[in-house]
Amino acid sequence: MSGKLYELKDHWMLIIALMLVASILRAPITSVGPVVDQIRDALNISNTVAGLLTTIPLLIFGVVSPYIPRLVRKFSINHVIFYSLIIILCGLVIRNLSSVEWFILGTIIIGLGIAVGNVTIPSYVKLRFPLHIGLVTGLYGAVMNAMAGVGGGLSVPLSETSDYGYKLSLSIWIILTVIAILFWIKQLNAQKYEAQYIDEGAVTLTIKDLLKSRIAWGVALSFGLQSMIFYSVVAWIPTILVSQGLTFKTAGYYFMFAQFIQVPIAFIYPQFVESVKNKRIPVVIIFVAFITGFSLMFVENKIVLLFAMLIMGVGVGAAFSTCMVFFSLKANTYDGSMMLSGFSQSIGYVIAASGPLIMGVIQDYIQNEIINIYIFIALSIIVFITLMIAAEDRTVEETIK
Repeated sequence: MSGKLYELKDHWMLIIALMLVASILRAPITSVGPVVDQIRDALNISNTVAGLLTTIPLLIFGVVSPYIPRLVRKFSINHVIFYSLIIILCGLVIRNLSSVEWFILGTIIIGLGIAVGNVTIPSYVKLRFPLHIGLVTGLYGAVMNAMAGVGGGLSVPLSETSDYGYKLSLSIWIILTVIAILFWIKQLNAQKYEAQYIDEGAVTLTIKDLLKSRIAWGVALSFGLQSMIFYSVVAWIPTILVSQGLTFKTAGYYFMFAQFIQVPIAFIYPQFVESVKNKRIPVVIIFVAFITGFSLMFVENKIVLLFAMLIMGVGVGAAFSTCMVFFSLKANTYDGSMMLSGFSQSIGYVIAASGPLIMGVIQDYIQNEIINIYIFIALSIIVFITLMIAAEDRTVEETIK
């Protein structure tokens, strides 16, 4: 493999392009939660349907993810990522048309585009930066979380600046997507590394192989459960905070702070996970952060709630980063990494999709948001168990021999 493939300084334009792609893999979804009440009132929908607005992309991720490795094998991964950006752009435009049907259609299209990025980027990092997996994963994870925080925190203030309301706050991602497309155009003429650098002697993983692997299931379930926590937080934590005495604007800022604390965590934690010999040490830290953060949300005090959001944010950022690194570290090859990523995200997002919807149904039925804190705590315990399995000192290939 060429030495230039390993040098970050020789690929700074690619790094920028990757960061721009990362910036739109969460924000179009996280920007919905803080203004969900505005959307609900404007489109005349129930809490259950409002929960579906966050659930739909996750279902799309689950359905589409297994097929993405096939697309990458047939076409260049650079082209697959480029067209995913085009799809996201179309979805963002359609989502802002004035009806619930257009909103749902746009959300589906956005989900299709983001699903491609979710599966391909971890494998792309293993392919292009095999000696810097933790560092590059940390970079794009930090950008992803930073922009998710911007989306969550600025949605309400932006919606109040004009008569366009929530449509203005959801439209700003169109600009960022266009910039990402312009930067990624250069990669369309880049060398097709994936065909050149696959180890011909390596085991080629199939779905049947992954279904037999304890490690693959551990990674998939961990990813799904931490995603369920994240997207349920996105959809309903602002509402829970309001029930604890905060205003919607303050709740939005608290959510933004929780996202921002994930930025340094997302940068540092992948490098920590990659470097530490016992991978279960990072798992214990995640568990402590989750349990502490969610437990503090029972306290009706602004300062305590702020600390709760920050500690919970640490857990969310660390859990997501660990799963992203596991996609690369728990497979021996680039192709295996993509198969594990697609498998995990297919199963994981189907699991994750139920979170916001279940909490929406619970709120419609019980009219008490506090019960959802207990659900978050229960999910944290299960995430701990599955991550401990995923953290075993073996790769997927080693478990199917």
